[in-house]
Amino acid sequence: MRGRLVAAGSALCLAVLASVAAPGTASAAVSPVTSRASVSGAGAQANGQSGSVAISADGRYLAFASAASNLVPGDTNDASDVFVRDRRTGSTSRVSVADSGAQAACCRGSDAPAISADGRYVAFASGAPDLVSGDASNGVEGIDVFVRDRHSGTTTRVDVSGLGAQAEAGSRSTAPAISADGRYVAFQSDATNLVPGAGGGGVFMHDMWIGSTRRISVSGTGQPANGPAGSPSISADGRYVAFESPASNLVPGDTNGASDVFLRDVQAGITQRVSVSGSGAQGDGASFHPSIDGPGWLVAFESDAANLVPGDTNDNVDVFLRDWQGELTRRISVSGTGAQASGGAPAISTDGAFVAFTSGSANLVPGDTNDDHDVFVRDWISGTTRRASVSGTGGQGNGLSYAVTLSAGGHAVGFLSWATNLVPADTNGALDVFLRST
Repeated sequence: MRGRLVAAGSALCLAVLASVAAPGTASAAVSPVTSRASVSGAGAQANGQSGSVAISADGRYLAFASAASNLVPGDTNDASDVFVRDRRTGSTSRVSVADSGAQAACCRGSDAPAISADGRYVAFASGAPDLVSGDASNGVEGIDVFVRDRHSGTTTRVDVSGLGAQAEAGSRSTAPAISADGRYVAFQSDATNLVPGAGGGGVFMHDMWIGSTRRISVSGTGQPANGPAGSPSISADGRYVAFESPASNLVPGDTNGASDVFLRDVQAGITQRVSVSGSGAQGDGASFHPSIDGPGWLVAFESDAANLVPGDTNDNVDVFLRDWQGELTRRISVSGTGAQASGGAPAISTDGAFVAFTSGSANLVPGDTNDDHDVFVRDWISGTTRRASVSGTGGQGNGLSYAVTLSAGGHAVGFLSWATNLVPADTNGALDVFLRST
């Protein structure tokens, strides 16, 4: 049944990876390829659910979460872990581990990975109490954000104050986003002790180089949001952070009583609302799930507002793209002929030319008859829309596909799927991570 898209952002959610040619190598045009990424180094399919995925800029590395116990040797913690798949070498390694390489404690899972452009740094959220020494907050069901340096083999907790104090016991920090060089990590947290002053939780950013932490979900005058804030997305250099919030005090004239998408310029100290129409009118519905391009000029988001672009009459959640410098808002979840369709949970490529999203609409591409949610990629410059959740021969999936991520140039599209016909011998009956490469 095709229904309204449920907003993505839950724990095991997202995906990525695979291709024939080695990433980053110049070659003649190749046919699109679909492959499964949630496999062991020997190619064995996962014996548990996988998801929550991110891809490096060149598409070589895929970070994903999985409850499977057979992706690496010695996985006995009976918990979701975060792994990195190297599609060039075919290796799979676990990164939600301590400095010593010891696995996280039993039954306290890790997920929500984000990966730096070169694949060296992987940020993730975890309830494990033993990834770093002295972790008291997770001893009472807290969740922290960590960064694993795959080169040095070190794991660092990042939801800490500028003085290094850990988030208060029982607090929950999650949804990390990492800058291209791995220096900045944005995350959402309900901790109240990460920065001085009142204001409670919200969206924060930690500087891995100098150890500072600042609150991002503030107004232009520095006032903390008077409502929750989350789902951060960070520009390549860390200057811009997009986030969602129902707060009414972040910008003047916010009277719609709904969640909006905001953009914080960390360098200039400016906060603006980007879930607006071309004329700047606020949305008449809620907006969520921002995804920002590399330079920070374009922000994709989902919204059920009907007044952001002319002719929005489908009474459904759509995907939009805001060019805040050009003061332009366009709808992304449309067919190649411009027909409107539902869409949500977008991911934008680093170069900003491509936006991937999930949709249950059957009119985005010809031959969509599977009556299920699929993954699509919109090239808004050329005006084309293609379906990515297909098999190597182009056959449509026989199950739900969603939770997208894109490589820098948009040529590698990762997603999660319940479909069993995207690759041969998919018999595990589990949610898997796939990659469609072009």
